[in-house]
Amino acid sequence: MLRLIADSGDVDALLRQLDTLHVDYTEAARRLNIPEKWLRGRIGSLPHRKMGKFVGFTDDDLRAISEMYAVRPDLDAIPIGNGQSERVTNLTPSRRSRVSSHA
Repeated sequence: MLRLIADSGDVDALLRQLDTLHVDYTEAARRLNIPEKWLRGRIGSLPHRKMGKFVGFTDDDLRAISEMYAVRPDLDAIPIGNGQSERVTNLTPSRRSRVSSHA
Protein backbone atom coordinates (compact mmCIF):
# COMPACT_ATOMS: atom_id res chain seq x y z
CA MET A 1 0.00 0.00 0.00
CA LEU A 2 2.81 2.41 0.86
CA ARG A 3 4.47 1.64 -2.46
CA LEU A 4 1.23 2.54 -4.26
CA ILE A 5 1.04 5.87 -2.41
CA ALA A 6 4.67 6.63 -3.19
CA ASP A 7 4.27 5.69 -6.87
CA SER A 8 1.05 7.64 -7.34
CA GLY A 9 2.28 10.85 -5.73
CA ASP A 10 -0.93 11.69 -3.91
CA VAL A 11 -3.86 10.03 -2.19
CA ASP A 12 -6.46 11.17 -4.76
CA ALA A 13 -4.51 9.54 -7.58
CA LEU A 14 -4.21 6.38 -5.51
CA LEU A 15 -7.96 6.27 -4.89
CA ARG A 16 -8.66 6.68 -8.61
CA GLN A 17 -6.21 3.85 -9.33
CA LEU A 18 -7.76 1.55 -6.71
CA ASP A 19 -11.27 2.32 -8.00
CA THR A 20 -10.40 0.77 -11.36
CA LEU A 21 -9.21 -2.52 -9.89
CA HIS A 22 -11.44 -5.55 -10.13
CA VAL A 23 -12.12 -7.71 -7.11
CA ASP A 24 -13.10 -11.38 -7.15
CA TYR A 25 -16.19 -13.09 -5.71
CA THR A 26 -14.63 -13.52 -2.28
CA GLU A 27 -13.66 -9.87 -1.87
CA ALA A 28 -16.92 -8.61 -3.40
CA ALA A 29 -18.94 -10.76 -1.00
CA ARG A 30 -16.83 -9.53 1.91
CA ARG A 31 -17.34 -5.88 0.94
CA LEU A 32 -21.09 -6.36 0.49
CA ASN A 33 -21.27 -8.40 3.72
CA ILE A 34 -23.10 -11.26 2.00
CA PRO A 35 -22.33 -14.94 1.45
CA GLU A 36 -20.21 -15.64 -1.62
CA LYS A 37 -22.65 -18.41 -2.58
CA TRP A 38 -25.49 -15.83 -2.78
CA LEU A 39 -23.40 -13.65 -5.09
CA ARG A 40 -22.41 -16.55 -7.34
CA GLY A 41 -26.00 -17.81 -7.55
CA ARG A 42 -27.33 -14.45 -8.79
CA ILE A 43 -24.43 -13.33 -10.99
CA GLY A 44 -26.60 -13.37 -14.14
CA SER A 45 -28.72 -10.53 -12.78
CA LEU A 46 -25.96 -8.47 -11.12
CA PRO A 47 -23.55 -5.89 -12.55
CA HIS A 48 -20.07 -7.35 -13.03
CA ARG A 49 -17.12 -7.63 -15.44
CA LYS A 50 -16.31 -10.80 -17.31
CA MET A 51 -12.93 -11.48 -18.87
CA GLY A 52 -13.13 -14.92 -20.39
CA LYS A 53 -14.16 -17.21 -17.56
CA PHE A 54 -13.03 -14.75 -14.89
CA VAL A 55 -15.59 -12.58 -13.12
CA GLY A 56 -14.61 -9.32 -11.46
CA PHE A 57 -16.35 -6.44 -9.75
CA THR A 58 -15.44 -2.75 -9.69
CA ASP A 59 -16.42 -0.41 -6.89
CA ASP A 60 -19.14 0.96 -9.19
CA ASP A 61 -20.50 -2.58 -9.69
CA LEU A 62 -20.61 -3.13 -5.92
CA ARG A 63 -22.38 0.19 -5.38
CA ALA A 64 -24.92 -0.71 -8.08
CA ILE A 65 -25.57 -4.12 -6.49
CA SER A 66 -26.08 -2.46 -3.12
CA GLU A 67 -28.52 0.06 -4.64
CA MET A 68 -30.48 -2.74 -6.35
CA TYR A 69 -31.37 -4.13 -2.95
CA ALA A 70 -31.87 -0.85 -1.07
CA VAL A 71 -35.03 -0.80 1.03
CA ARG A 72 -36.64 2.58 1.52
CA PRO A 73 -39.80 2.09 3.60
CA ASP A 74 -40.56 5.83 3.78
CA LEU A 75 -41.27 5.82 0.04
CA ASP A 76 -44.19 3.46 0.67
CA ALA A 77 -45.77 5.67 3.34
CA ILE A 78 -49.19 7.14 2.55
CA PRO A 79 -50.66 10.19 4.26
CA ILE A 80 -53.51 9.46 6.70
CA GLY A 81 -54.20 13.06 7.71
CA ASN A 82 -52.98 15.44 10.40
CA GLY A 83 -49.48 15.39 8.87
CA GLN A 84 -49.01 11.72 9.77
CA SER A 85 -48.37 8.83 7.44
CA GLU A 86 -48.94 5.11 7.59
CA ARG A 87 -46.50 2.61 6.19
CA VAL A 88 -47.96 0.36 3.57
CA THR A 89 -46.20 -2.85 2.72
CA ASN A 90 -47.23 -5.10 -0.09
CA LEU A 91 -46.67 -8.48 1.48
CA THR A 92 -47.36 -11.56 -0.55
CA PRO A 93 -47.20 -15.09 0.81
CA SER A 94 -44.28 -17.22 -0.22
CA ARG A 95 -44.94 -19.96 -2.75
CA ARG A 96 -42.52 -22.22 -0.91
CA SER A 97 -44.03 -24.82 1.31
CA ARG A 98 -43.20 -24.43 4.94
CA VAL A 99 -42.06 -27.23 7.12
CA SER A 100 -43.74 -27.18 10.47
CA SER A 101 -41.75 -28.45 13.38
CA HIS A 102 -43.47 -30.50 16.00
CA ALA A 103 -41.16 -30.97 18.90
